[in-house]
Amino acid sequence: MKSMNQDVTTDCPQVRTLHKYRDTTECLCVHDACGDSPEKGILSSYVALGWPVLAFALVIGLTGCASVSEKALHNAYSETAHNTYETTGGGELLDANSGLDDYLKQALVHSPLLRSAFERWEAAMERIPQARSLEDPSLSFEYFTEQRNLRYQAGLAQMFPAFGKVGLRDTRAVAEADAAMHEFEEKRFMLHDRVVRAFYEYHYLHRATEVTDENLRLLAGVENVLATRYKTGLAAFAELIKVQLEKDRLANELTTLQSERGPRSAELVALLNIPAREMLPWPKATPSGKSVIDEAVLAGMIGDLNPELKVADATIAAGEIREKLARKSFLPDFTLGANWMVMPGADGRGNESDVSLMAGITVPLWWGKHNSEIREAEAMERAATNDRDDRRNMLKSDLTMAVFKCRDAERRTDLLTTSLVPKATQALQVAGQEFSSGQTDFMTLIDAQRTLLELRLEAERAMVDREVAITEIGSLVGKYGAVGGDSSMRVEQK
Repeated sequence: MKSMNQDVTTDCPQVRTLHKYRDTTECLCVHDACGDSPEKGILSSYVALGWPVLAFALVIGLTGCASVSEKALHNAYSETAHNTYETTGGGELLDANSGLDDYLKQALVHSPLLRSAFERWEAAMERIPQARSLEDPSLSFEYFTEQRNLRYQAGLAQMFPAFGKVGLRDTRAVAEADAAMHEFEEKRFMLHDRVVRAFYEYHYLHRATEVTDENLRLLAGVENVLATRYKTGLAAFAELIKVQLEKDRLANELTTLQSERGPRSAELVALLNIPAREMLPWPKATPSGKSVIDEAVLAGMIGDLNPELKVADATIAAGEIREKLARKSFLPDFTLGANWMVMPGADGRGNESDVSLMAGITVPLWWGKHNSEIREAEAMERAATNDRDDRRNMLKSDLTMAVFKCRDAERRTDLLTTSLVPKATQALQVAGQEFSSGQTDFMTLIDAQRTLLELRLEAERAMVDREVAITEIGSLVGKYGAVGGDSSMRVEQK
């Protein structure tokens, strides 16, 4: 092959004049008139076209690196998926020995509410690589049917956002994924709270049914005694009618309690998302341990642990980045490209080729639109901040009420179990003995029995209210067992 320092037009008449200015010893013609193969000429043209493509690939590769925050989110997602849906049990059937832990496991694994939040978290994670990626490059091909000076050309172009835009989009996507993660945690606390409430309401219904049925049987015994006395003339008919009225009243209450079991069972079935069955067995509930409540400490924990406030903080962070992106809209984006052209040879024989490079920018001309985008982002950020402040205030107010409910329930439980119920039981025993010996009338016995029934139901109600209040405090704070009284196994936050 001849050097370009020689008169290449005599050796290779198909080479264009542009070749004289290239410091190369290769002939770039696409025909074999100079002795080189057409494949070698085309390959050389592609090499000249390829360097901007390599630059595109390099930039795309650099923008594909995951940040530290994104890696932390991926680790949290993988750990949650493993602990929640891969290793956690929950497929066992619930029976009479199933406690609150078993119900919570079932809900954790099968709840569509929690699963939908988990899928939204995954979707937010998948938006991160989309945000930091460039737009797809454009590839074009033109064939000229009537143009004599040009046969066809192929072009490749890539648009690049202004400096900093890709990084801001990536950071915003990470903040939105962080918000989705805390939304999942919020739904988990919500589900936990609902299951605990439904579980203990179902338990209370069980105990109320048992206590009412027990009193109804006792009253039936009193009715038999009065019926015998009435036959022998030792009791008035009015006393027999009164005990029958009291018995019918209790029987009606028992029927209502028994009828309520179906709806209560259906509520739990819906929360657990398990196949519908005729009726869930009565649950096995045990009171939790002693609670230690420090309202000031709990109020301080809300800002650090509550998932709703974490969602709000992540939303505010995303809004701040959105504002920065809006300000970047005044910067032009730019486009780089290359074209490969094939044209007829200088003397009409064969083809010649050339490569052209192209650069372009967008013109951010409509400043009114860009200023409006900035004002919109600022307003959304202020709104998110106000929403967070309002929610923090309401959470503290709700915490105060939940602490009151817990303390009040503990006070009532202690009073009823250690004083009122034992005294009412003793009073009923004395009234029964005196009634059997004829020392007191029938109404004294009925009043004593009714008082004991009411106090026993109040004691069961107080226990349920305490467990629900403890769970509510944990949900508000963002930590299971925050007051130390929650003895059941809560699904730990990772």
